Amino acid sequence: MISGLSGYILSEMVNSCFEVAINKYGCCVLQSCVEHFQGEYRECLVAEIIANALHLAEDPYGNYVVQHLLEQKIPEATENLLRQLGGRYVSLSRNKYSSNVVEKCLTESGDEQSSRILRELLKSPNISMLLVDPFGNFVIQSALSVSKGLMRNALLNLIRVNAPSMRTNLYGKKVLAKLQHL
Repeated sequence: MISGLSGYILSEMVNSCFEVAINKYGCCVLQSCVEHFQGEYRECLVAEIIANALHLAEDPYGNYVVQHLLEQKIPEATENLLRQLGGRYVSLSRNKYSSNVVEKCLTESGDEQSSRILRELLKSPNISMLLVDPFGNFVIQSALSVSKGLMRNALLNLIRVNAPSMRTNLYGKKVLAKLQHL
């Protein structure tokens, strides 16, 4: 049980979680709190991060907080976070900051969860844009690294079909180069 000044500070962190997370220095403090504290304060911080995950993911500093939460490998938190981001993985993949979060979702979650994300990406009519997108190409490269079975085959087929246009695009060339190294 944390009491006194420490309890007050942690309580204020929970109440101001979003504002702290999007601050250059606050994001580091928040990550440390998530990593080192246990119990109700940590649970409240995690719940606040998840509730604000979409906005945090697109923020220059907040995205680090979301990535750090994924790195903690707290099963329930990961599942809730992925659910919160669900339905938006393609648009998040095209953003400078949130594309890093999508990559982390693919690499830090389990096979079943990463397959769900890949399925969502592959079902999108805009998936081919990610192959040549300045940020989306990195998501595709991460997807290549973690995909298996049918998801991998579908991803490879998508790349094969789009390879001619990818060869003339700086970002498409990066995806094709990654494919050569696998």
